[in-house]
Amino acid sequence: MPKGWKRKLTAILFAIGLLGVGFVVGQYYLHRLYQRQVEVSYRRALGEFGTHLGEIAAELGRARLAVSSKQKGLIAANLRRLIYAAQINMGELPLGEIQLERMSHLLDHVYEQTHVYFQGDMDTNALHSLYQQIDYVSHELGNLLIHKEQEFPWVSWHEYFSTTALVPGFMQALTAINDGLEEYRSTIRQGEIQGEMIGRQQAMEIARSFSGRADLSFQVTNETKGGIPAYTVEAIDDRARHVLEISQRGGRVLWMTVTPLRAAQEDDAKPILSLEEIVERGAEFLEQRGLGALHITDVQVLQNRATLTFVPTRDGILRYGEPLRVQVNTTDGSIIGFWATSFFAAQSRVHSEMAAAGEVAWKMEDRVQEGVEILDQKLALIQNERQEEVLTTRLGVKYGEDYYLIYLNLETGDEEQIVQVSSPQFF
Repeated sequence: MPKGWKRKLTAILFAIGLLGVGFVVGQYYLHRLYQRQVEVSYRRALGEFGTHLGEIAAELGRARLAVSSKQKGLIAANLRRLIYAAQINMGELPLGEIQLERMSHLLDHVYEQTHVYFQGDMDTNALHSLYQQIDYVSHELGNLLIHKEQEFPWVSWHEYFSTTALVPGFMQALTAINDGLEEYRSTIRQGEIQGEMIGRQQAMEIARSFSGRADLSFQVTNETKGGIPAYTVEAIDDRARHVLEISQRGGRVLWMTVTPLRAAQEDDAKPILSLEEIVERGAEFLEQRGLGALHITDVQVLQNRATLTFVPTRDGILRYGEPLRVQVNTTDGSIIGFWATSFFAAQSRVHSEMAAAGEVAWKMEDRVQEGVEILDQKLALIQNERQEEVLTTRLGVKYGEDYYLIYLNLETGDEEQIVQVSSPQFF
C-alpha cells in the first residue's frame, strides 16, 4: 500500500476513534447530569417531606391546647394545607420498592380528623395519639436525614432509592419507621382497579401510546406492591424526564409527569394561551385517550402551569369524589401532568342509587339571595366537611359581575359550599 494511503487510512481511523470517544464521553456526561438532577429532586422532596411533618407535629401539639373555635379553625386549616404539601412530597419520591402505606394512611386520617376537631367532636386521647404518631415519624425521619447528610464519602441518593441490593440501609430505615405506626384506613371508599393483569412489556407500550412519545425508549424502573399494584415507567429525552405509573391490573395510567431537565426560563413570562385554549388542550388530550364525557370544574394557574380538574357524570349526577386532573403548560399547550387514580379506582365501587326526588321540601327562591341570577342547575355528589358524600343541587349563578357555584343539600336545602369561578365555562 502506498505511503500516502497509509497516512490517510491512519488519519481516518484516528478520526473515527476520536468520534467514538467523544460520543461515549458525551453520553456519560449526559447520564451523570441526569443523575445529579434526579438526586437533587429526590433530596429536595424528602427534605421538604421531613419539614412538613415537623410542622404538622407542631400544629397537632398546639391543637391539644386550643379552646376557642377561632384558634381551632386556624389550626385545622393549617393542618390541611401542610398535609396536602406532604402528600405531594411523597408523590415525588420513587418509593415503589418499599411499603410506606401506613405513613400515607396516617396523613389521610389526620386530614379527615381535622373536620371532626374543628367541630369540637374529637376525643382528647385520640388527638394525643395522632400527635404521638406524627411526632414519631417526624423525629425518626429527621434523625435519618441528619445521618444521611453526615455520611462520607457520599453515596448517590438515586442509588438509595433504586438499588436496594447494594444500599439497603436507608430504605430499610424508612420501612422501619413506617412499620412503627398504627394502621389507619381511610373512611372514604377508594375502590380498586379492575381488569386483566399486564406485564412489563405491555406497560412500556402503554406508556409510549399514552404519552404520545413512540420515539422514546421507556423502561420499567419500579414495581409498586401496595393497595394498587403498579409499574413505574420512565424515559428521558434531551429536554425532559417522562414518568408514568401504570396499574398492573387493567393497564390504567394512574398518573404521568413530564419534568424539564433544566430549569424553565419562561416561568416569569406571560402565558400566551387563553383560558379557553388551555381548557381545549386539556379536553382534547383526554378525548384522544378515550376519556371524554367529562365536566370541567376548575382551573388553577401557577407559574405558567394550569391544572384542570374534570369530574365524570353518571346517572345525571356530577361525581366530585372521582376527579381527574390534567396539567397544561400555558406557554406552548403541552401536557405536563395527569392524575387519575381516584377516577379509575371509583369505577369498581358499588354506587348507591341517588335518583333526584320529584319534589323537595324547600323552595329554591328561599335559598338564594335577592339579585342572584341562576344560569345553570345540576345534581352533584360532593364531600362535606366531614368527608361524607352528600347529594346536592349545584347552582351556577351570577351576582353582579361575578360568577359562583352554590351547592344546596338536596334533602335540607342548606348551603354545603359556595365557590367563586372565573366564568360560566365552569358551570
